[in-house]
Order: sequence, then structure tokens, then C-alpha cells
Amino acid sequence: MNKKLKISLVFSLAVLSFSAFAGVLMQQWTEGTSRFCKYSDGEVTEISYGSTCPSTN
Repeated sequence: MNKKLKISLVFSLAVLSFSAFAGVLMQQWTEGTSRFCKYSDGEVTEISYGSTCPSTN
């Protein structure tokens, strides 16, 4: 039982650490018929004009 608990803890920490790398939405703007989303990790994505930017990438 103790070994299963340790494995579960390691897996949980790994999953949480991967989600920590996601950037947070910092800015959004439109140009013509496109909307752009800029995140704290520097990534800029282009989405359709009528869509909204996700809060994380």
C-alpha cells in the first residue's frame, strides 16, 4: 500500500508540474478578421474573430 501511495504522489506532482508551464493570457487584439492572443510565456496565437482567447495556452 505504501508503494502505491508513493507512485500516486509522484504521478500527481508530475501532472501538476506540467500544467505550471502554461502561459497566462496577457493581451488580446484584433487585426482585420483575426484575433490574436498573447500569453505570459511569449506565445502568440491567432484565432477567428468571433472567438475568445483561452485564459491559458
